[in-house]
Amino acid sequence: MSPEGGAPPAAPGAEPPLQFEMFSREWQQLSQQDNFDGFRIEAVTQVTKYLQAAHTLFLGTQLRECGYIYQFGPVFQSEGGRTVMVARAGLDGGVSGRIIQKFGTGFEVKASSQTNLKNQQQNIHDAAAEYTGKDWTCGAKLAWQGAWLAGGSFTQRLLPSLQLGGDLTCVAVNNLMTIWQLSARWTEGKNVFTAGLNRQPDPKSPVGANLHEIRLQYVRKLSDRLSLGTEFKLSHPDKDSGLSMGYEYAFRNARVQGLLETDGRVSCCVSDYQGLGFSGMIDYVQGNYKFGVLMHVMPPEQGQPPQ
Repeated sequence: MSPEGGAPPAAPGAEPPLQFEMFSREWQQLSQQDNFDGFRIEAVTQVTKYLQAAHTLFLGTQLRECGYIYQFGPVFQSEGGRTVMVARAGLDGGVSGRIIQKFGTGFEVKASSQTNLKNQQQNIHDAAAEYTGKDWTCGAKLAWQGAWLAGGSFTQRLLPSLQLGGDLTCVAVNNLMTIWQLSARWTEGKNVFTAGLNRQPDPKSPVGANLHEIRLQYVRKLSDRLSLGTEFKLSHPDKDSGLSMGYEYAFRNARVQGLLETDGRVSCCVSDYQGLGFSGMIDYVQGNYKFGVLMHVMPPEQGQPPQ
């Protein structure tokens, strides 16, 4: 054990074991896009070395009837990033906060709260604790989302390239509802393959039957900048299936993402962290279209006057 009480460091060159929710992180990075509509401005003011003030303005958006939203909040990050605190309040009535604290070399505690002053049904509060060992991880979570939720996860690295894990969540509704997941992650060179099985109550079934879903994901890193990935999912007993294909091209201060799904959805997101960004999403089945432009206003570097 390390002098600080954390887990011993992993072998040189070896990737540390991942928490269960991060098994498919490469695919999540490809497929999770910030798709929005209208015009959005994000500005950051450097208050101190560790504290920033963030401003976000939405114009011409469908998120609010009046077509605009303004949000403001501080962002604090300590030396080394061991303590992170983020808060946000907006004209739409939303107030949120999040804190992350690391202890030693393997223990981390998280807590977050999201409240809507105009709609109490949107209130969400949760707290989680995670530990990362030399070749295993575990985590526990407690949340309130209109009902109490409690869950835990555990993962174990069996081989340098193979990691297995499971997650169980209990929800205090209908006496007790359980949701469990089992997943495997295989990495070799520039290839990452993940497989997962999920079981949860079927919301469409009046007799309380369970719905099982299988997800297979594969990501190939073709170069230091370009990654391609795909996901296939199949559920039982409704025989619902879907295939998604995505890509990501990363620049020094920007990245381009694209996603194509067999359910009729096409999306793309271009993010420049020091300039303009663009977002587009078309859902041909639902008839939903979103197109947006984003402008970042960054604080000048220390010692340089503002432009």
